[in-house]
Amino acid sequence: MNWAVPTIAGIQRIAALLTLLCAAAMVALVSERAGVSCAIGGALMMVNLYLLVIVGKAIVGMAAGGGAAAKIGAVIAPFKLLFFMLVVYLLITRIQVDLFGFMAGVLTQFAAIFIETGRVSMRGSALLTEEGKV
Repeated sequence: MNWAVPTIAGIQRIAALLTLLCAAAMVALVSERAGVSCAIGGALMMVNLYLLVIVGKAIVGMAAGGGAAAKIGAVIAPFKLLFFMLVVYLLITRIQVDLFGFMAGVLTQFAAIFIETGRVSMRGSALLTEEGKV
């Protein structure tokens, strides 16, 4: 059975490529500050997705053990969210990133998810038609 499911690694590859392209376009068309802000936003989202995978595995592992570990696992995700909220707050207030560039970088992660999901689903449907299952 062939599963047409996008992988985290595939999404991260597409996100890195989109972030680089978007940052280069920002440097060329808007400003250097916007390009750097775009790269920061894209990198932050890639780190967020990577940590989400780690936190998800930790939550599942701790929940399987039960007891106090399950309670700790339930607290990990909100703390990760608070940590990233603090990082974004500090980036905006202290470093004063360009908000347009930063948001463009953040949105590259969402675009990467859609692109990778579409690519994998098209590949999966092509495999199914070759096998005569559709």
